[in-house]
Amino acid sequence: MPSQAIKPTSLGMTGMRNNDTWTDGLPICKLSGVGMSANQMYREDGTPCSEHEYEDRSIHFCLDRENHTYLYGVFDGHDGAKAAYFASQRMPAELSFEQLTGKTTEEEVKEVFREAFLSVENAFLESIDPRIAERTQLLDKIPDGMSQFEAAQKFPETFSRLQALDQEIRGGTTAVVALIHAKTLYVGNVGDSRALLCKKDRSGVLKVKQLTADHTTSSHDELQRLESLNLTASKIRGAKLGNHELTRCIGNYFMKGGYSEFDILSSATAEPVIAEPYITFMPIDESCSFLLLMSDGLYNSYKEATGSEQVNKEIAQMVVEQFVEQPTLTSIAQTVVDKVVRLHHDNYLTKQRNVTTRDDITLIIRNFNFPLRSALTPCAVSGGSSPRPPIHHRPHLRPAVRTPDLSSSSSSEDITLCKEPDSLPSLPPVRLPPGLRGHKVDMTEGVSNSVDDNCLVHHTDTNTTSTESSDLQNPSLTQFSLDEDGRIHPYVSFDQYYQAIEEARIAGLISESQLYQYK
Repeated sequence: MPSQAIKPTSLGMTGMRNNDTWTDGLPICKLSGVGMSANQMYREDGTPCSEHEYEDRSIHFCLDRENHTYLYGVFDGHDGAKAAYFASQRMPAELSFEQLTGKTTEEEVKEVFREAFLSVENAFLESIDPRIAERTQLLDKIPDGMSQFEAAQKFPETFSRLQALDQEIRGGTTAVVALIHAKTLYVGNVGDSRALLCKKDRSGVLKVKQLTADHTTSSHDELQRLESLNLTASKIRGAKLGNHELTRCIGNYFMKGGYSEFDILSSATAEPVIAEPYITFMPIDESCSFLLLMSDGLYNSYKEATGSEQVNKEIAQMVVEQFVEQPTLTSIAQTVVDKVVRLHHDNYLTKQRNVTTRDDITLIIRNFNFPLRSALTPCAVSGGSSPRPPIHHRPHLRPAVRTPDLSSSSSSEDITLCKEPDSLPSLPPVRLPPGLRGHKVDMTEGVSNSVDDNCLVHHTDTNTTSTESSDLQNPSLTQFSLDEDGRIHPYVSFDQYYQAIEEARIAGLISESQLYQYK
């Protein structure tokens, strides 16, 4: 544990300051990568402007190499970053100090995992107890029924201090946490951050499944829970509780201990906003391809930009595409984030939808056995010649078949992904890596392509940046002759173009002063 308290308000985007956090000593998991982007408030002149400080935090640690125990988490803070930072520091502590020792069954580990969430919640609320006590004492000095305006006029010092305390007390965070222990994956969450697992079914078809539940006022299950506490579902549905719609989170004292101060929650028979996590677990086997953890800023921004009702499926498709374009997991995660950021901003510029802000975005990718670009190996050319350099390629994504969205809760229904390589006969063939041989990789439901173990697939070499793919195919250079300097001889004639310009000049359509613009 840290030897001294660290003020979250002094932390930057990474959640660390001067390497003074205790988790600095935990080894980073090399089988994972993180992408992130700070929130954005759009301006007409295009000047970047953040609406608030970066409030997301994330972790991806190897807790125990010998027992292959790993911990990953995304914490999406609200009303400040302090709760997200606190949770990102405390959660590893709740699972690192022999809490899992001797726990041999999945139910035992699940209970330790559940208690970790509740311990983080209790520890955070205890950290603000002195401020809550001081706030209660100051409120007693202000007569009941007095408006805020009157209080500010008659008790200026007391009112000013109450405002400062409210700022220190408010704030909470979502949490989606993945624990890998004893070859089993445990995923727990509170709030609306998500976990998606991509795995192959028995036919070798790659599918994506949401492992978390969205705890918001739009969730049917959460509305039923709130109804059992004497709250009216019709009033709660889609409503904001404070500045957000979360019905479960870590922290956020005013929606918990202070819920009676809000009319919409005052009739509840118990605390309506809770920190009880939704937990699932499953064995990790060869069918598991990769895991995604994300804050709601990623899938909400994508949905706002595209209007899609299949955000889980289409984000997973983007990840699959980048697996065969990027060399590292970090570059995959960051490229997917950058693509969503650009889509959202382009949507603002084209005014297709009324979007003026974008939330913080965090994406963690944990790979199990999905092949990276560097895993692709070229075929040997017939005749015994040496292998050619690896060919970079990208999958072609077919239009998706509409399927139910998983926006409100986890679901047992899988969503099929499809990967079909583009063909370019002029390029040398590339043999599929072992991870892709013999199984089907399909993103269109009801359509699957068998891949023979000896099958050769021609891949398209693309000339792209790290954030955007191109569908343009590069012509094979072997069909062009080279000059003495090794450059390609001109192979495009502009005679017709210049003839058209000359005819336009003669006809008076282009003046002599404008002629330079066309040459």
